[in-house]
Amino acid sequence: MIIAPDDPGPASVDEVLKATVLEVFDGDGFLAKVWNPYRERWVDRVSFRFAFIDAPEMDQPAGPESRDFLCRLIEGKTLRLDPVVKESTGYSPIDQYKRMLCMGYLTELMDPGEISYYLEGSCAAGVVRKPRPVTRNIELEMVVNGWAWVTEQYAFEREAEYFQAQDDAREHKRGLWAADDPEPPWDFKRRKKRHARKSEGQGRLL
Repeated sequence: MIIAPDDPGPASVDEVLKATVLEVFDGDGFLAKVWNPYRERWVDRVSFRFAFIDAPEMDQPAGPESRDFLCRLIEGKTLRLDPVVKESTGYSPIDQYKRMLCMGYLTELMDPGEISYYLEGSCAAGVVRKPRPVTRNIELEMVVNGWAWVTEQYAFEREAEYFQAQDDAREHKRGLWAADDPEPPWDFKRRKKRHARKSEGQGRLL
């Protein structure tokens, strides 16, 4: 596995969320409980979706594998989630399916040993000499390990870095890129909708 060390920078409790992942739905969505610092209690069962990646649908090739990879990364762990607003959602962090759009960061202790990592647009390898906490970008890890595409319909500040990670995964045939021509999930969903409309039309009587 390739990790993606990242520094999201300092943030106040008004800007980010502390959340513990309860369940992973697929390669880009999950359910979590969220800490409310003002009421000093956990808010249970909040749905989230990563803002800048798109994983295979569960009925696509590599869909279950993408979900399982994300599950190993984050299930049962506590993340820092940075809400993301988009023009398409009316500058709200909530999408049409009532999920909160976010970027996710995991900080955990890195054990001594050899690691592979993606940093500043390229992959490399190194050795951890002694245990230390490392903060990682979960979206980038999904992309560089080949289990998600970068969203193409939204421009964002770090898209060049994300697309470099995707190009690296494709070049080295990681994850879903082991297939010759994997179908992006947005094309897959459009094709299913066209098929459903065609089938519905054929079933009508004049």
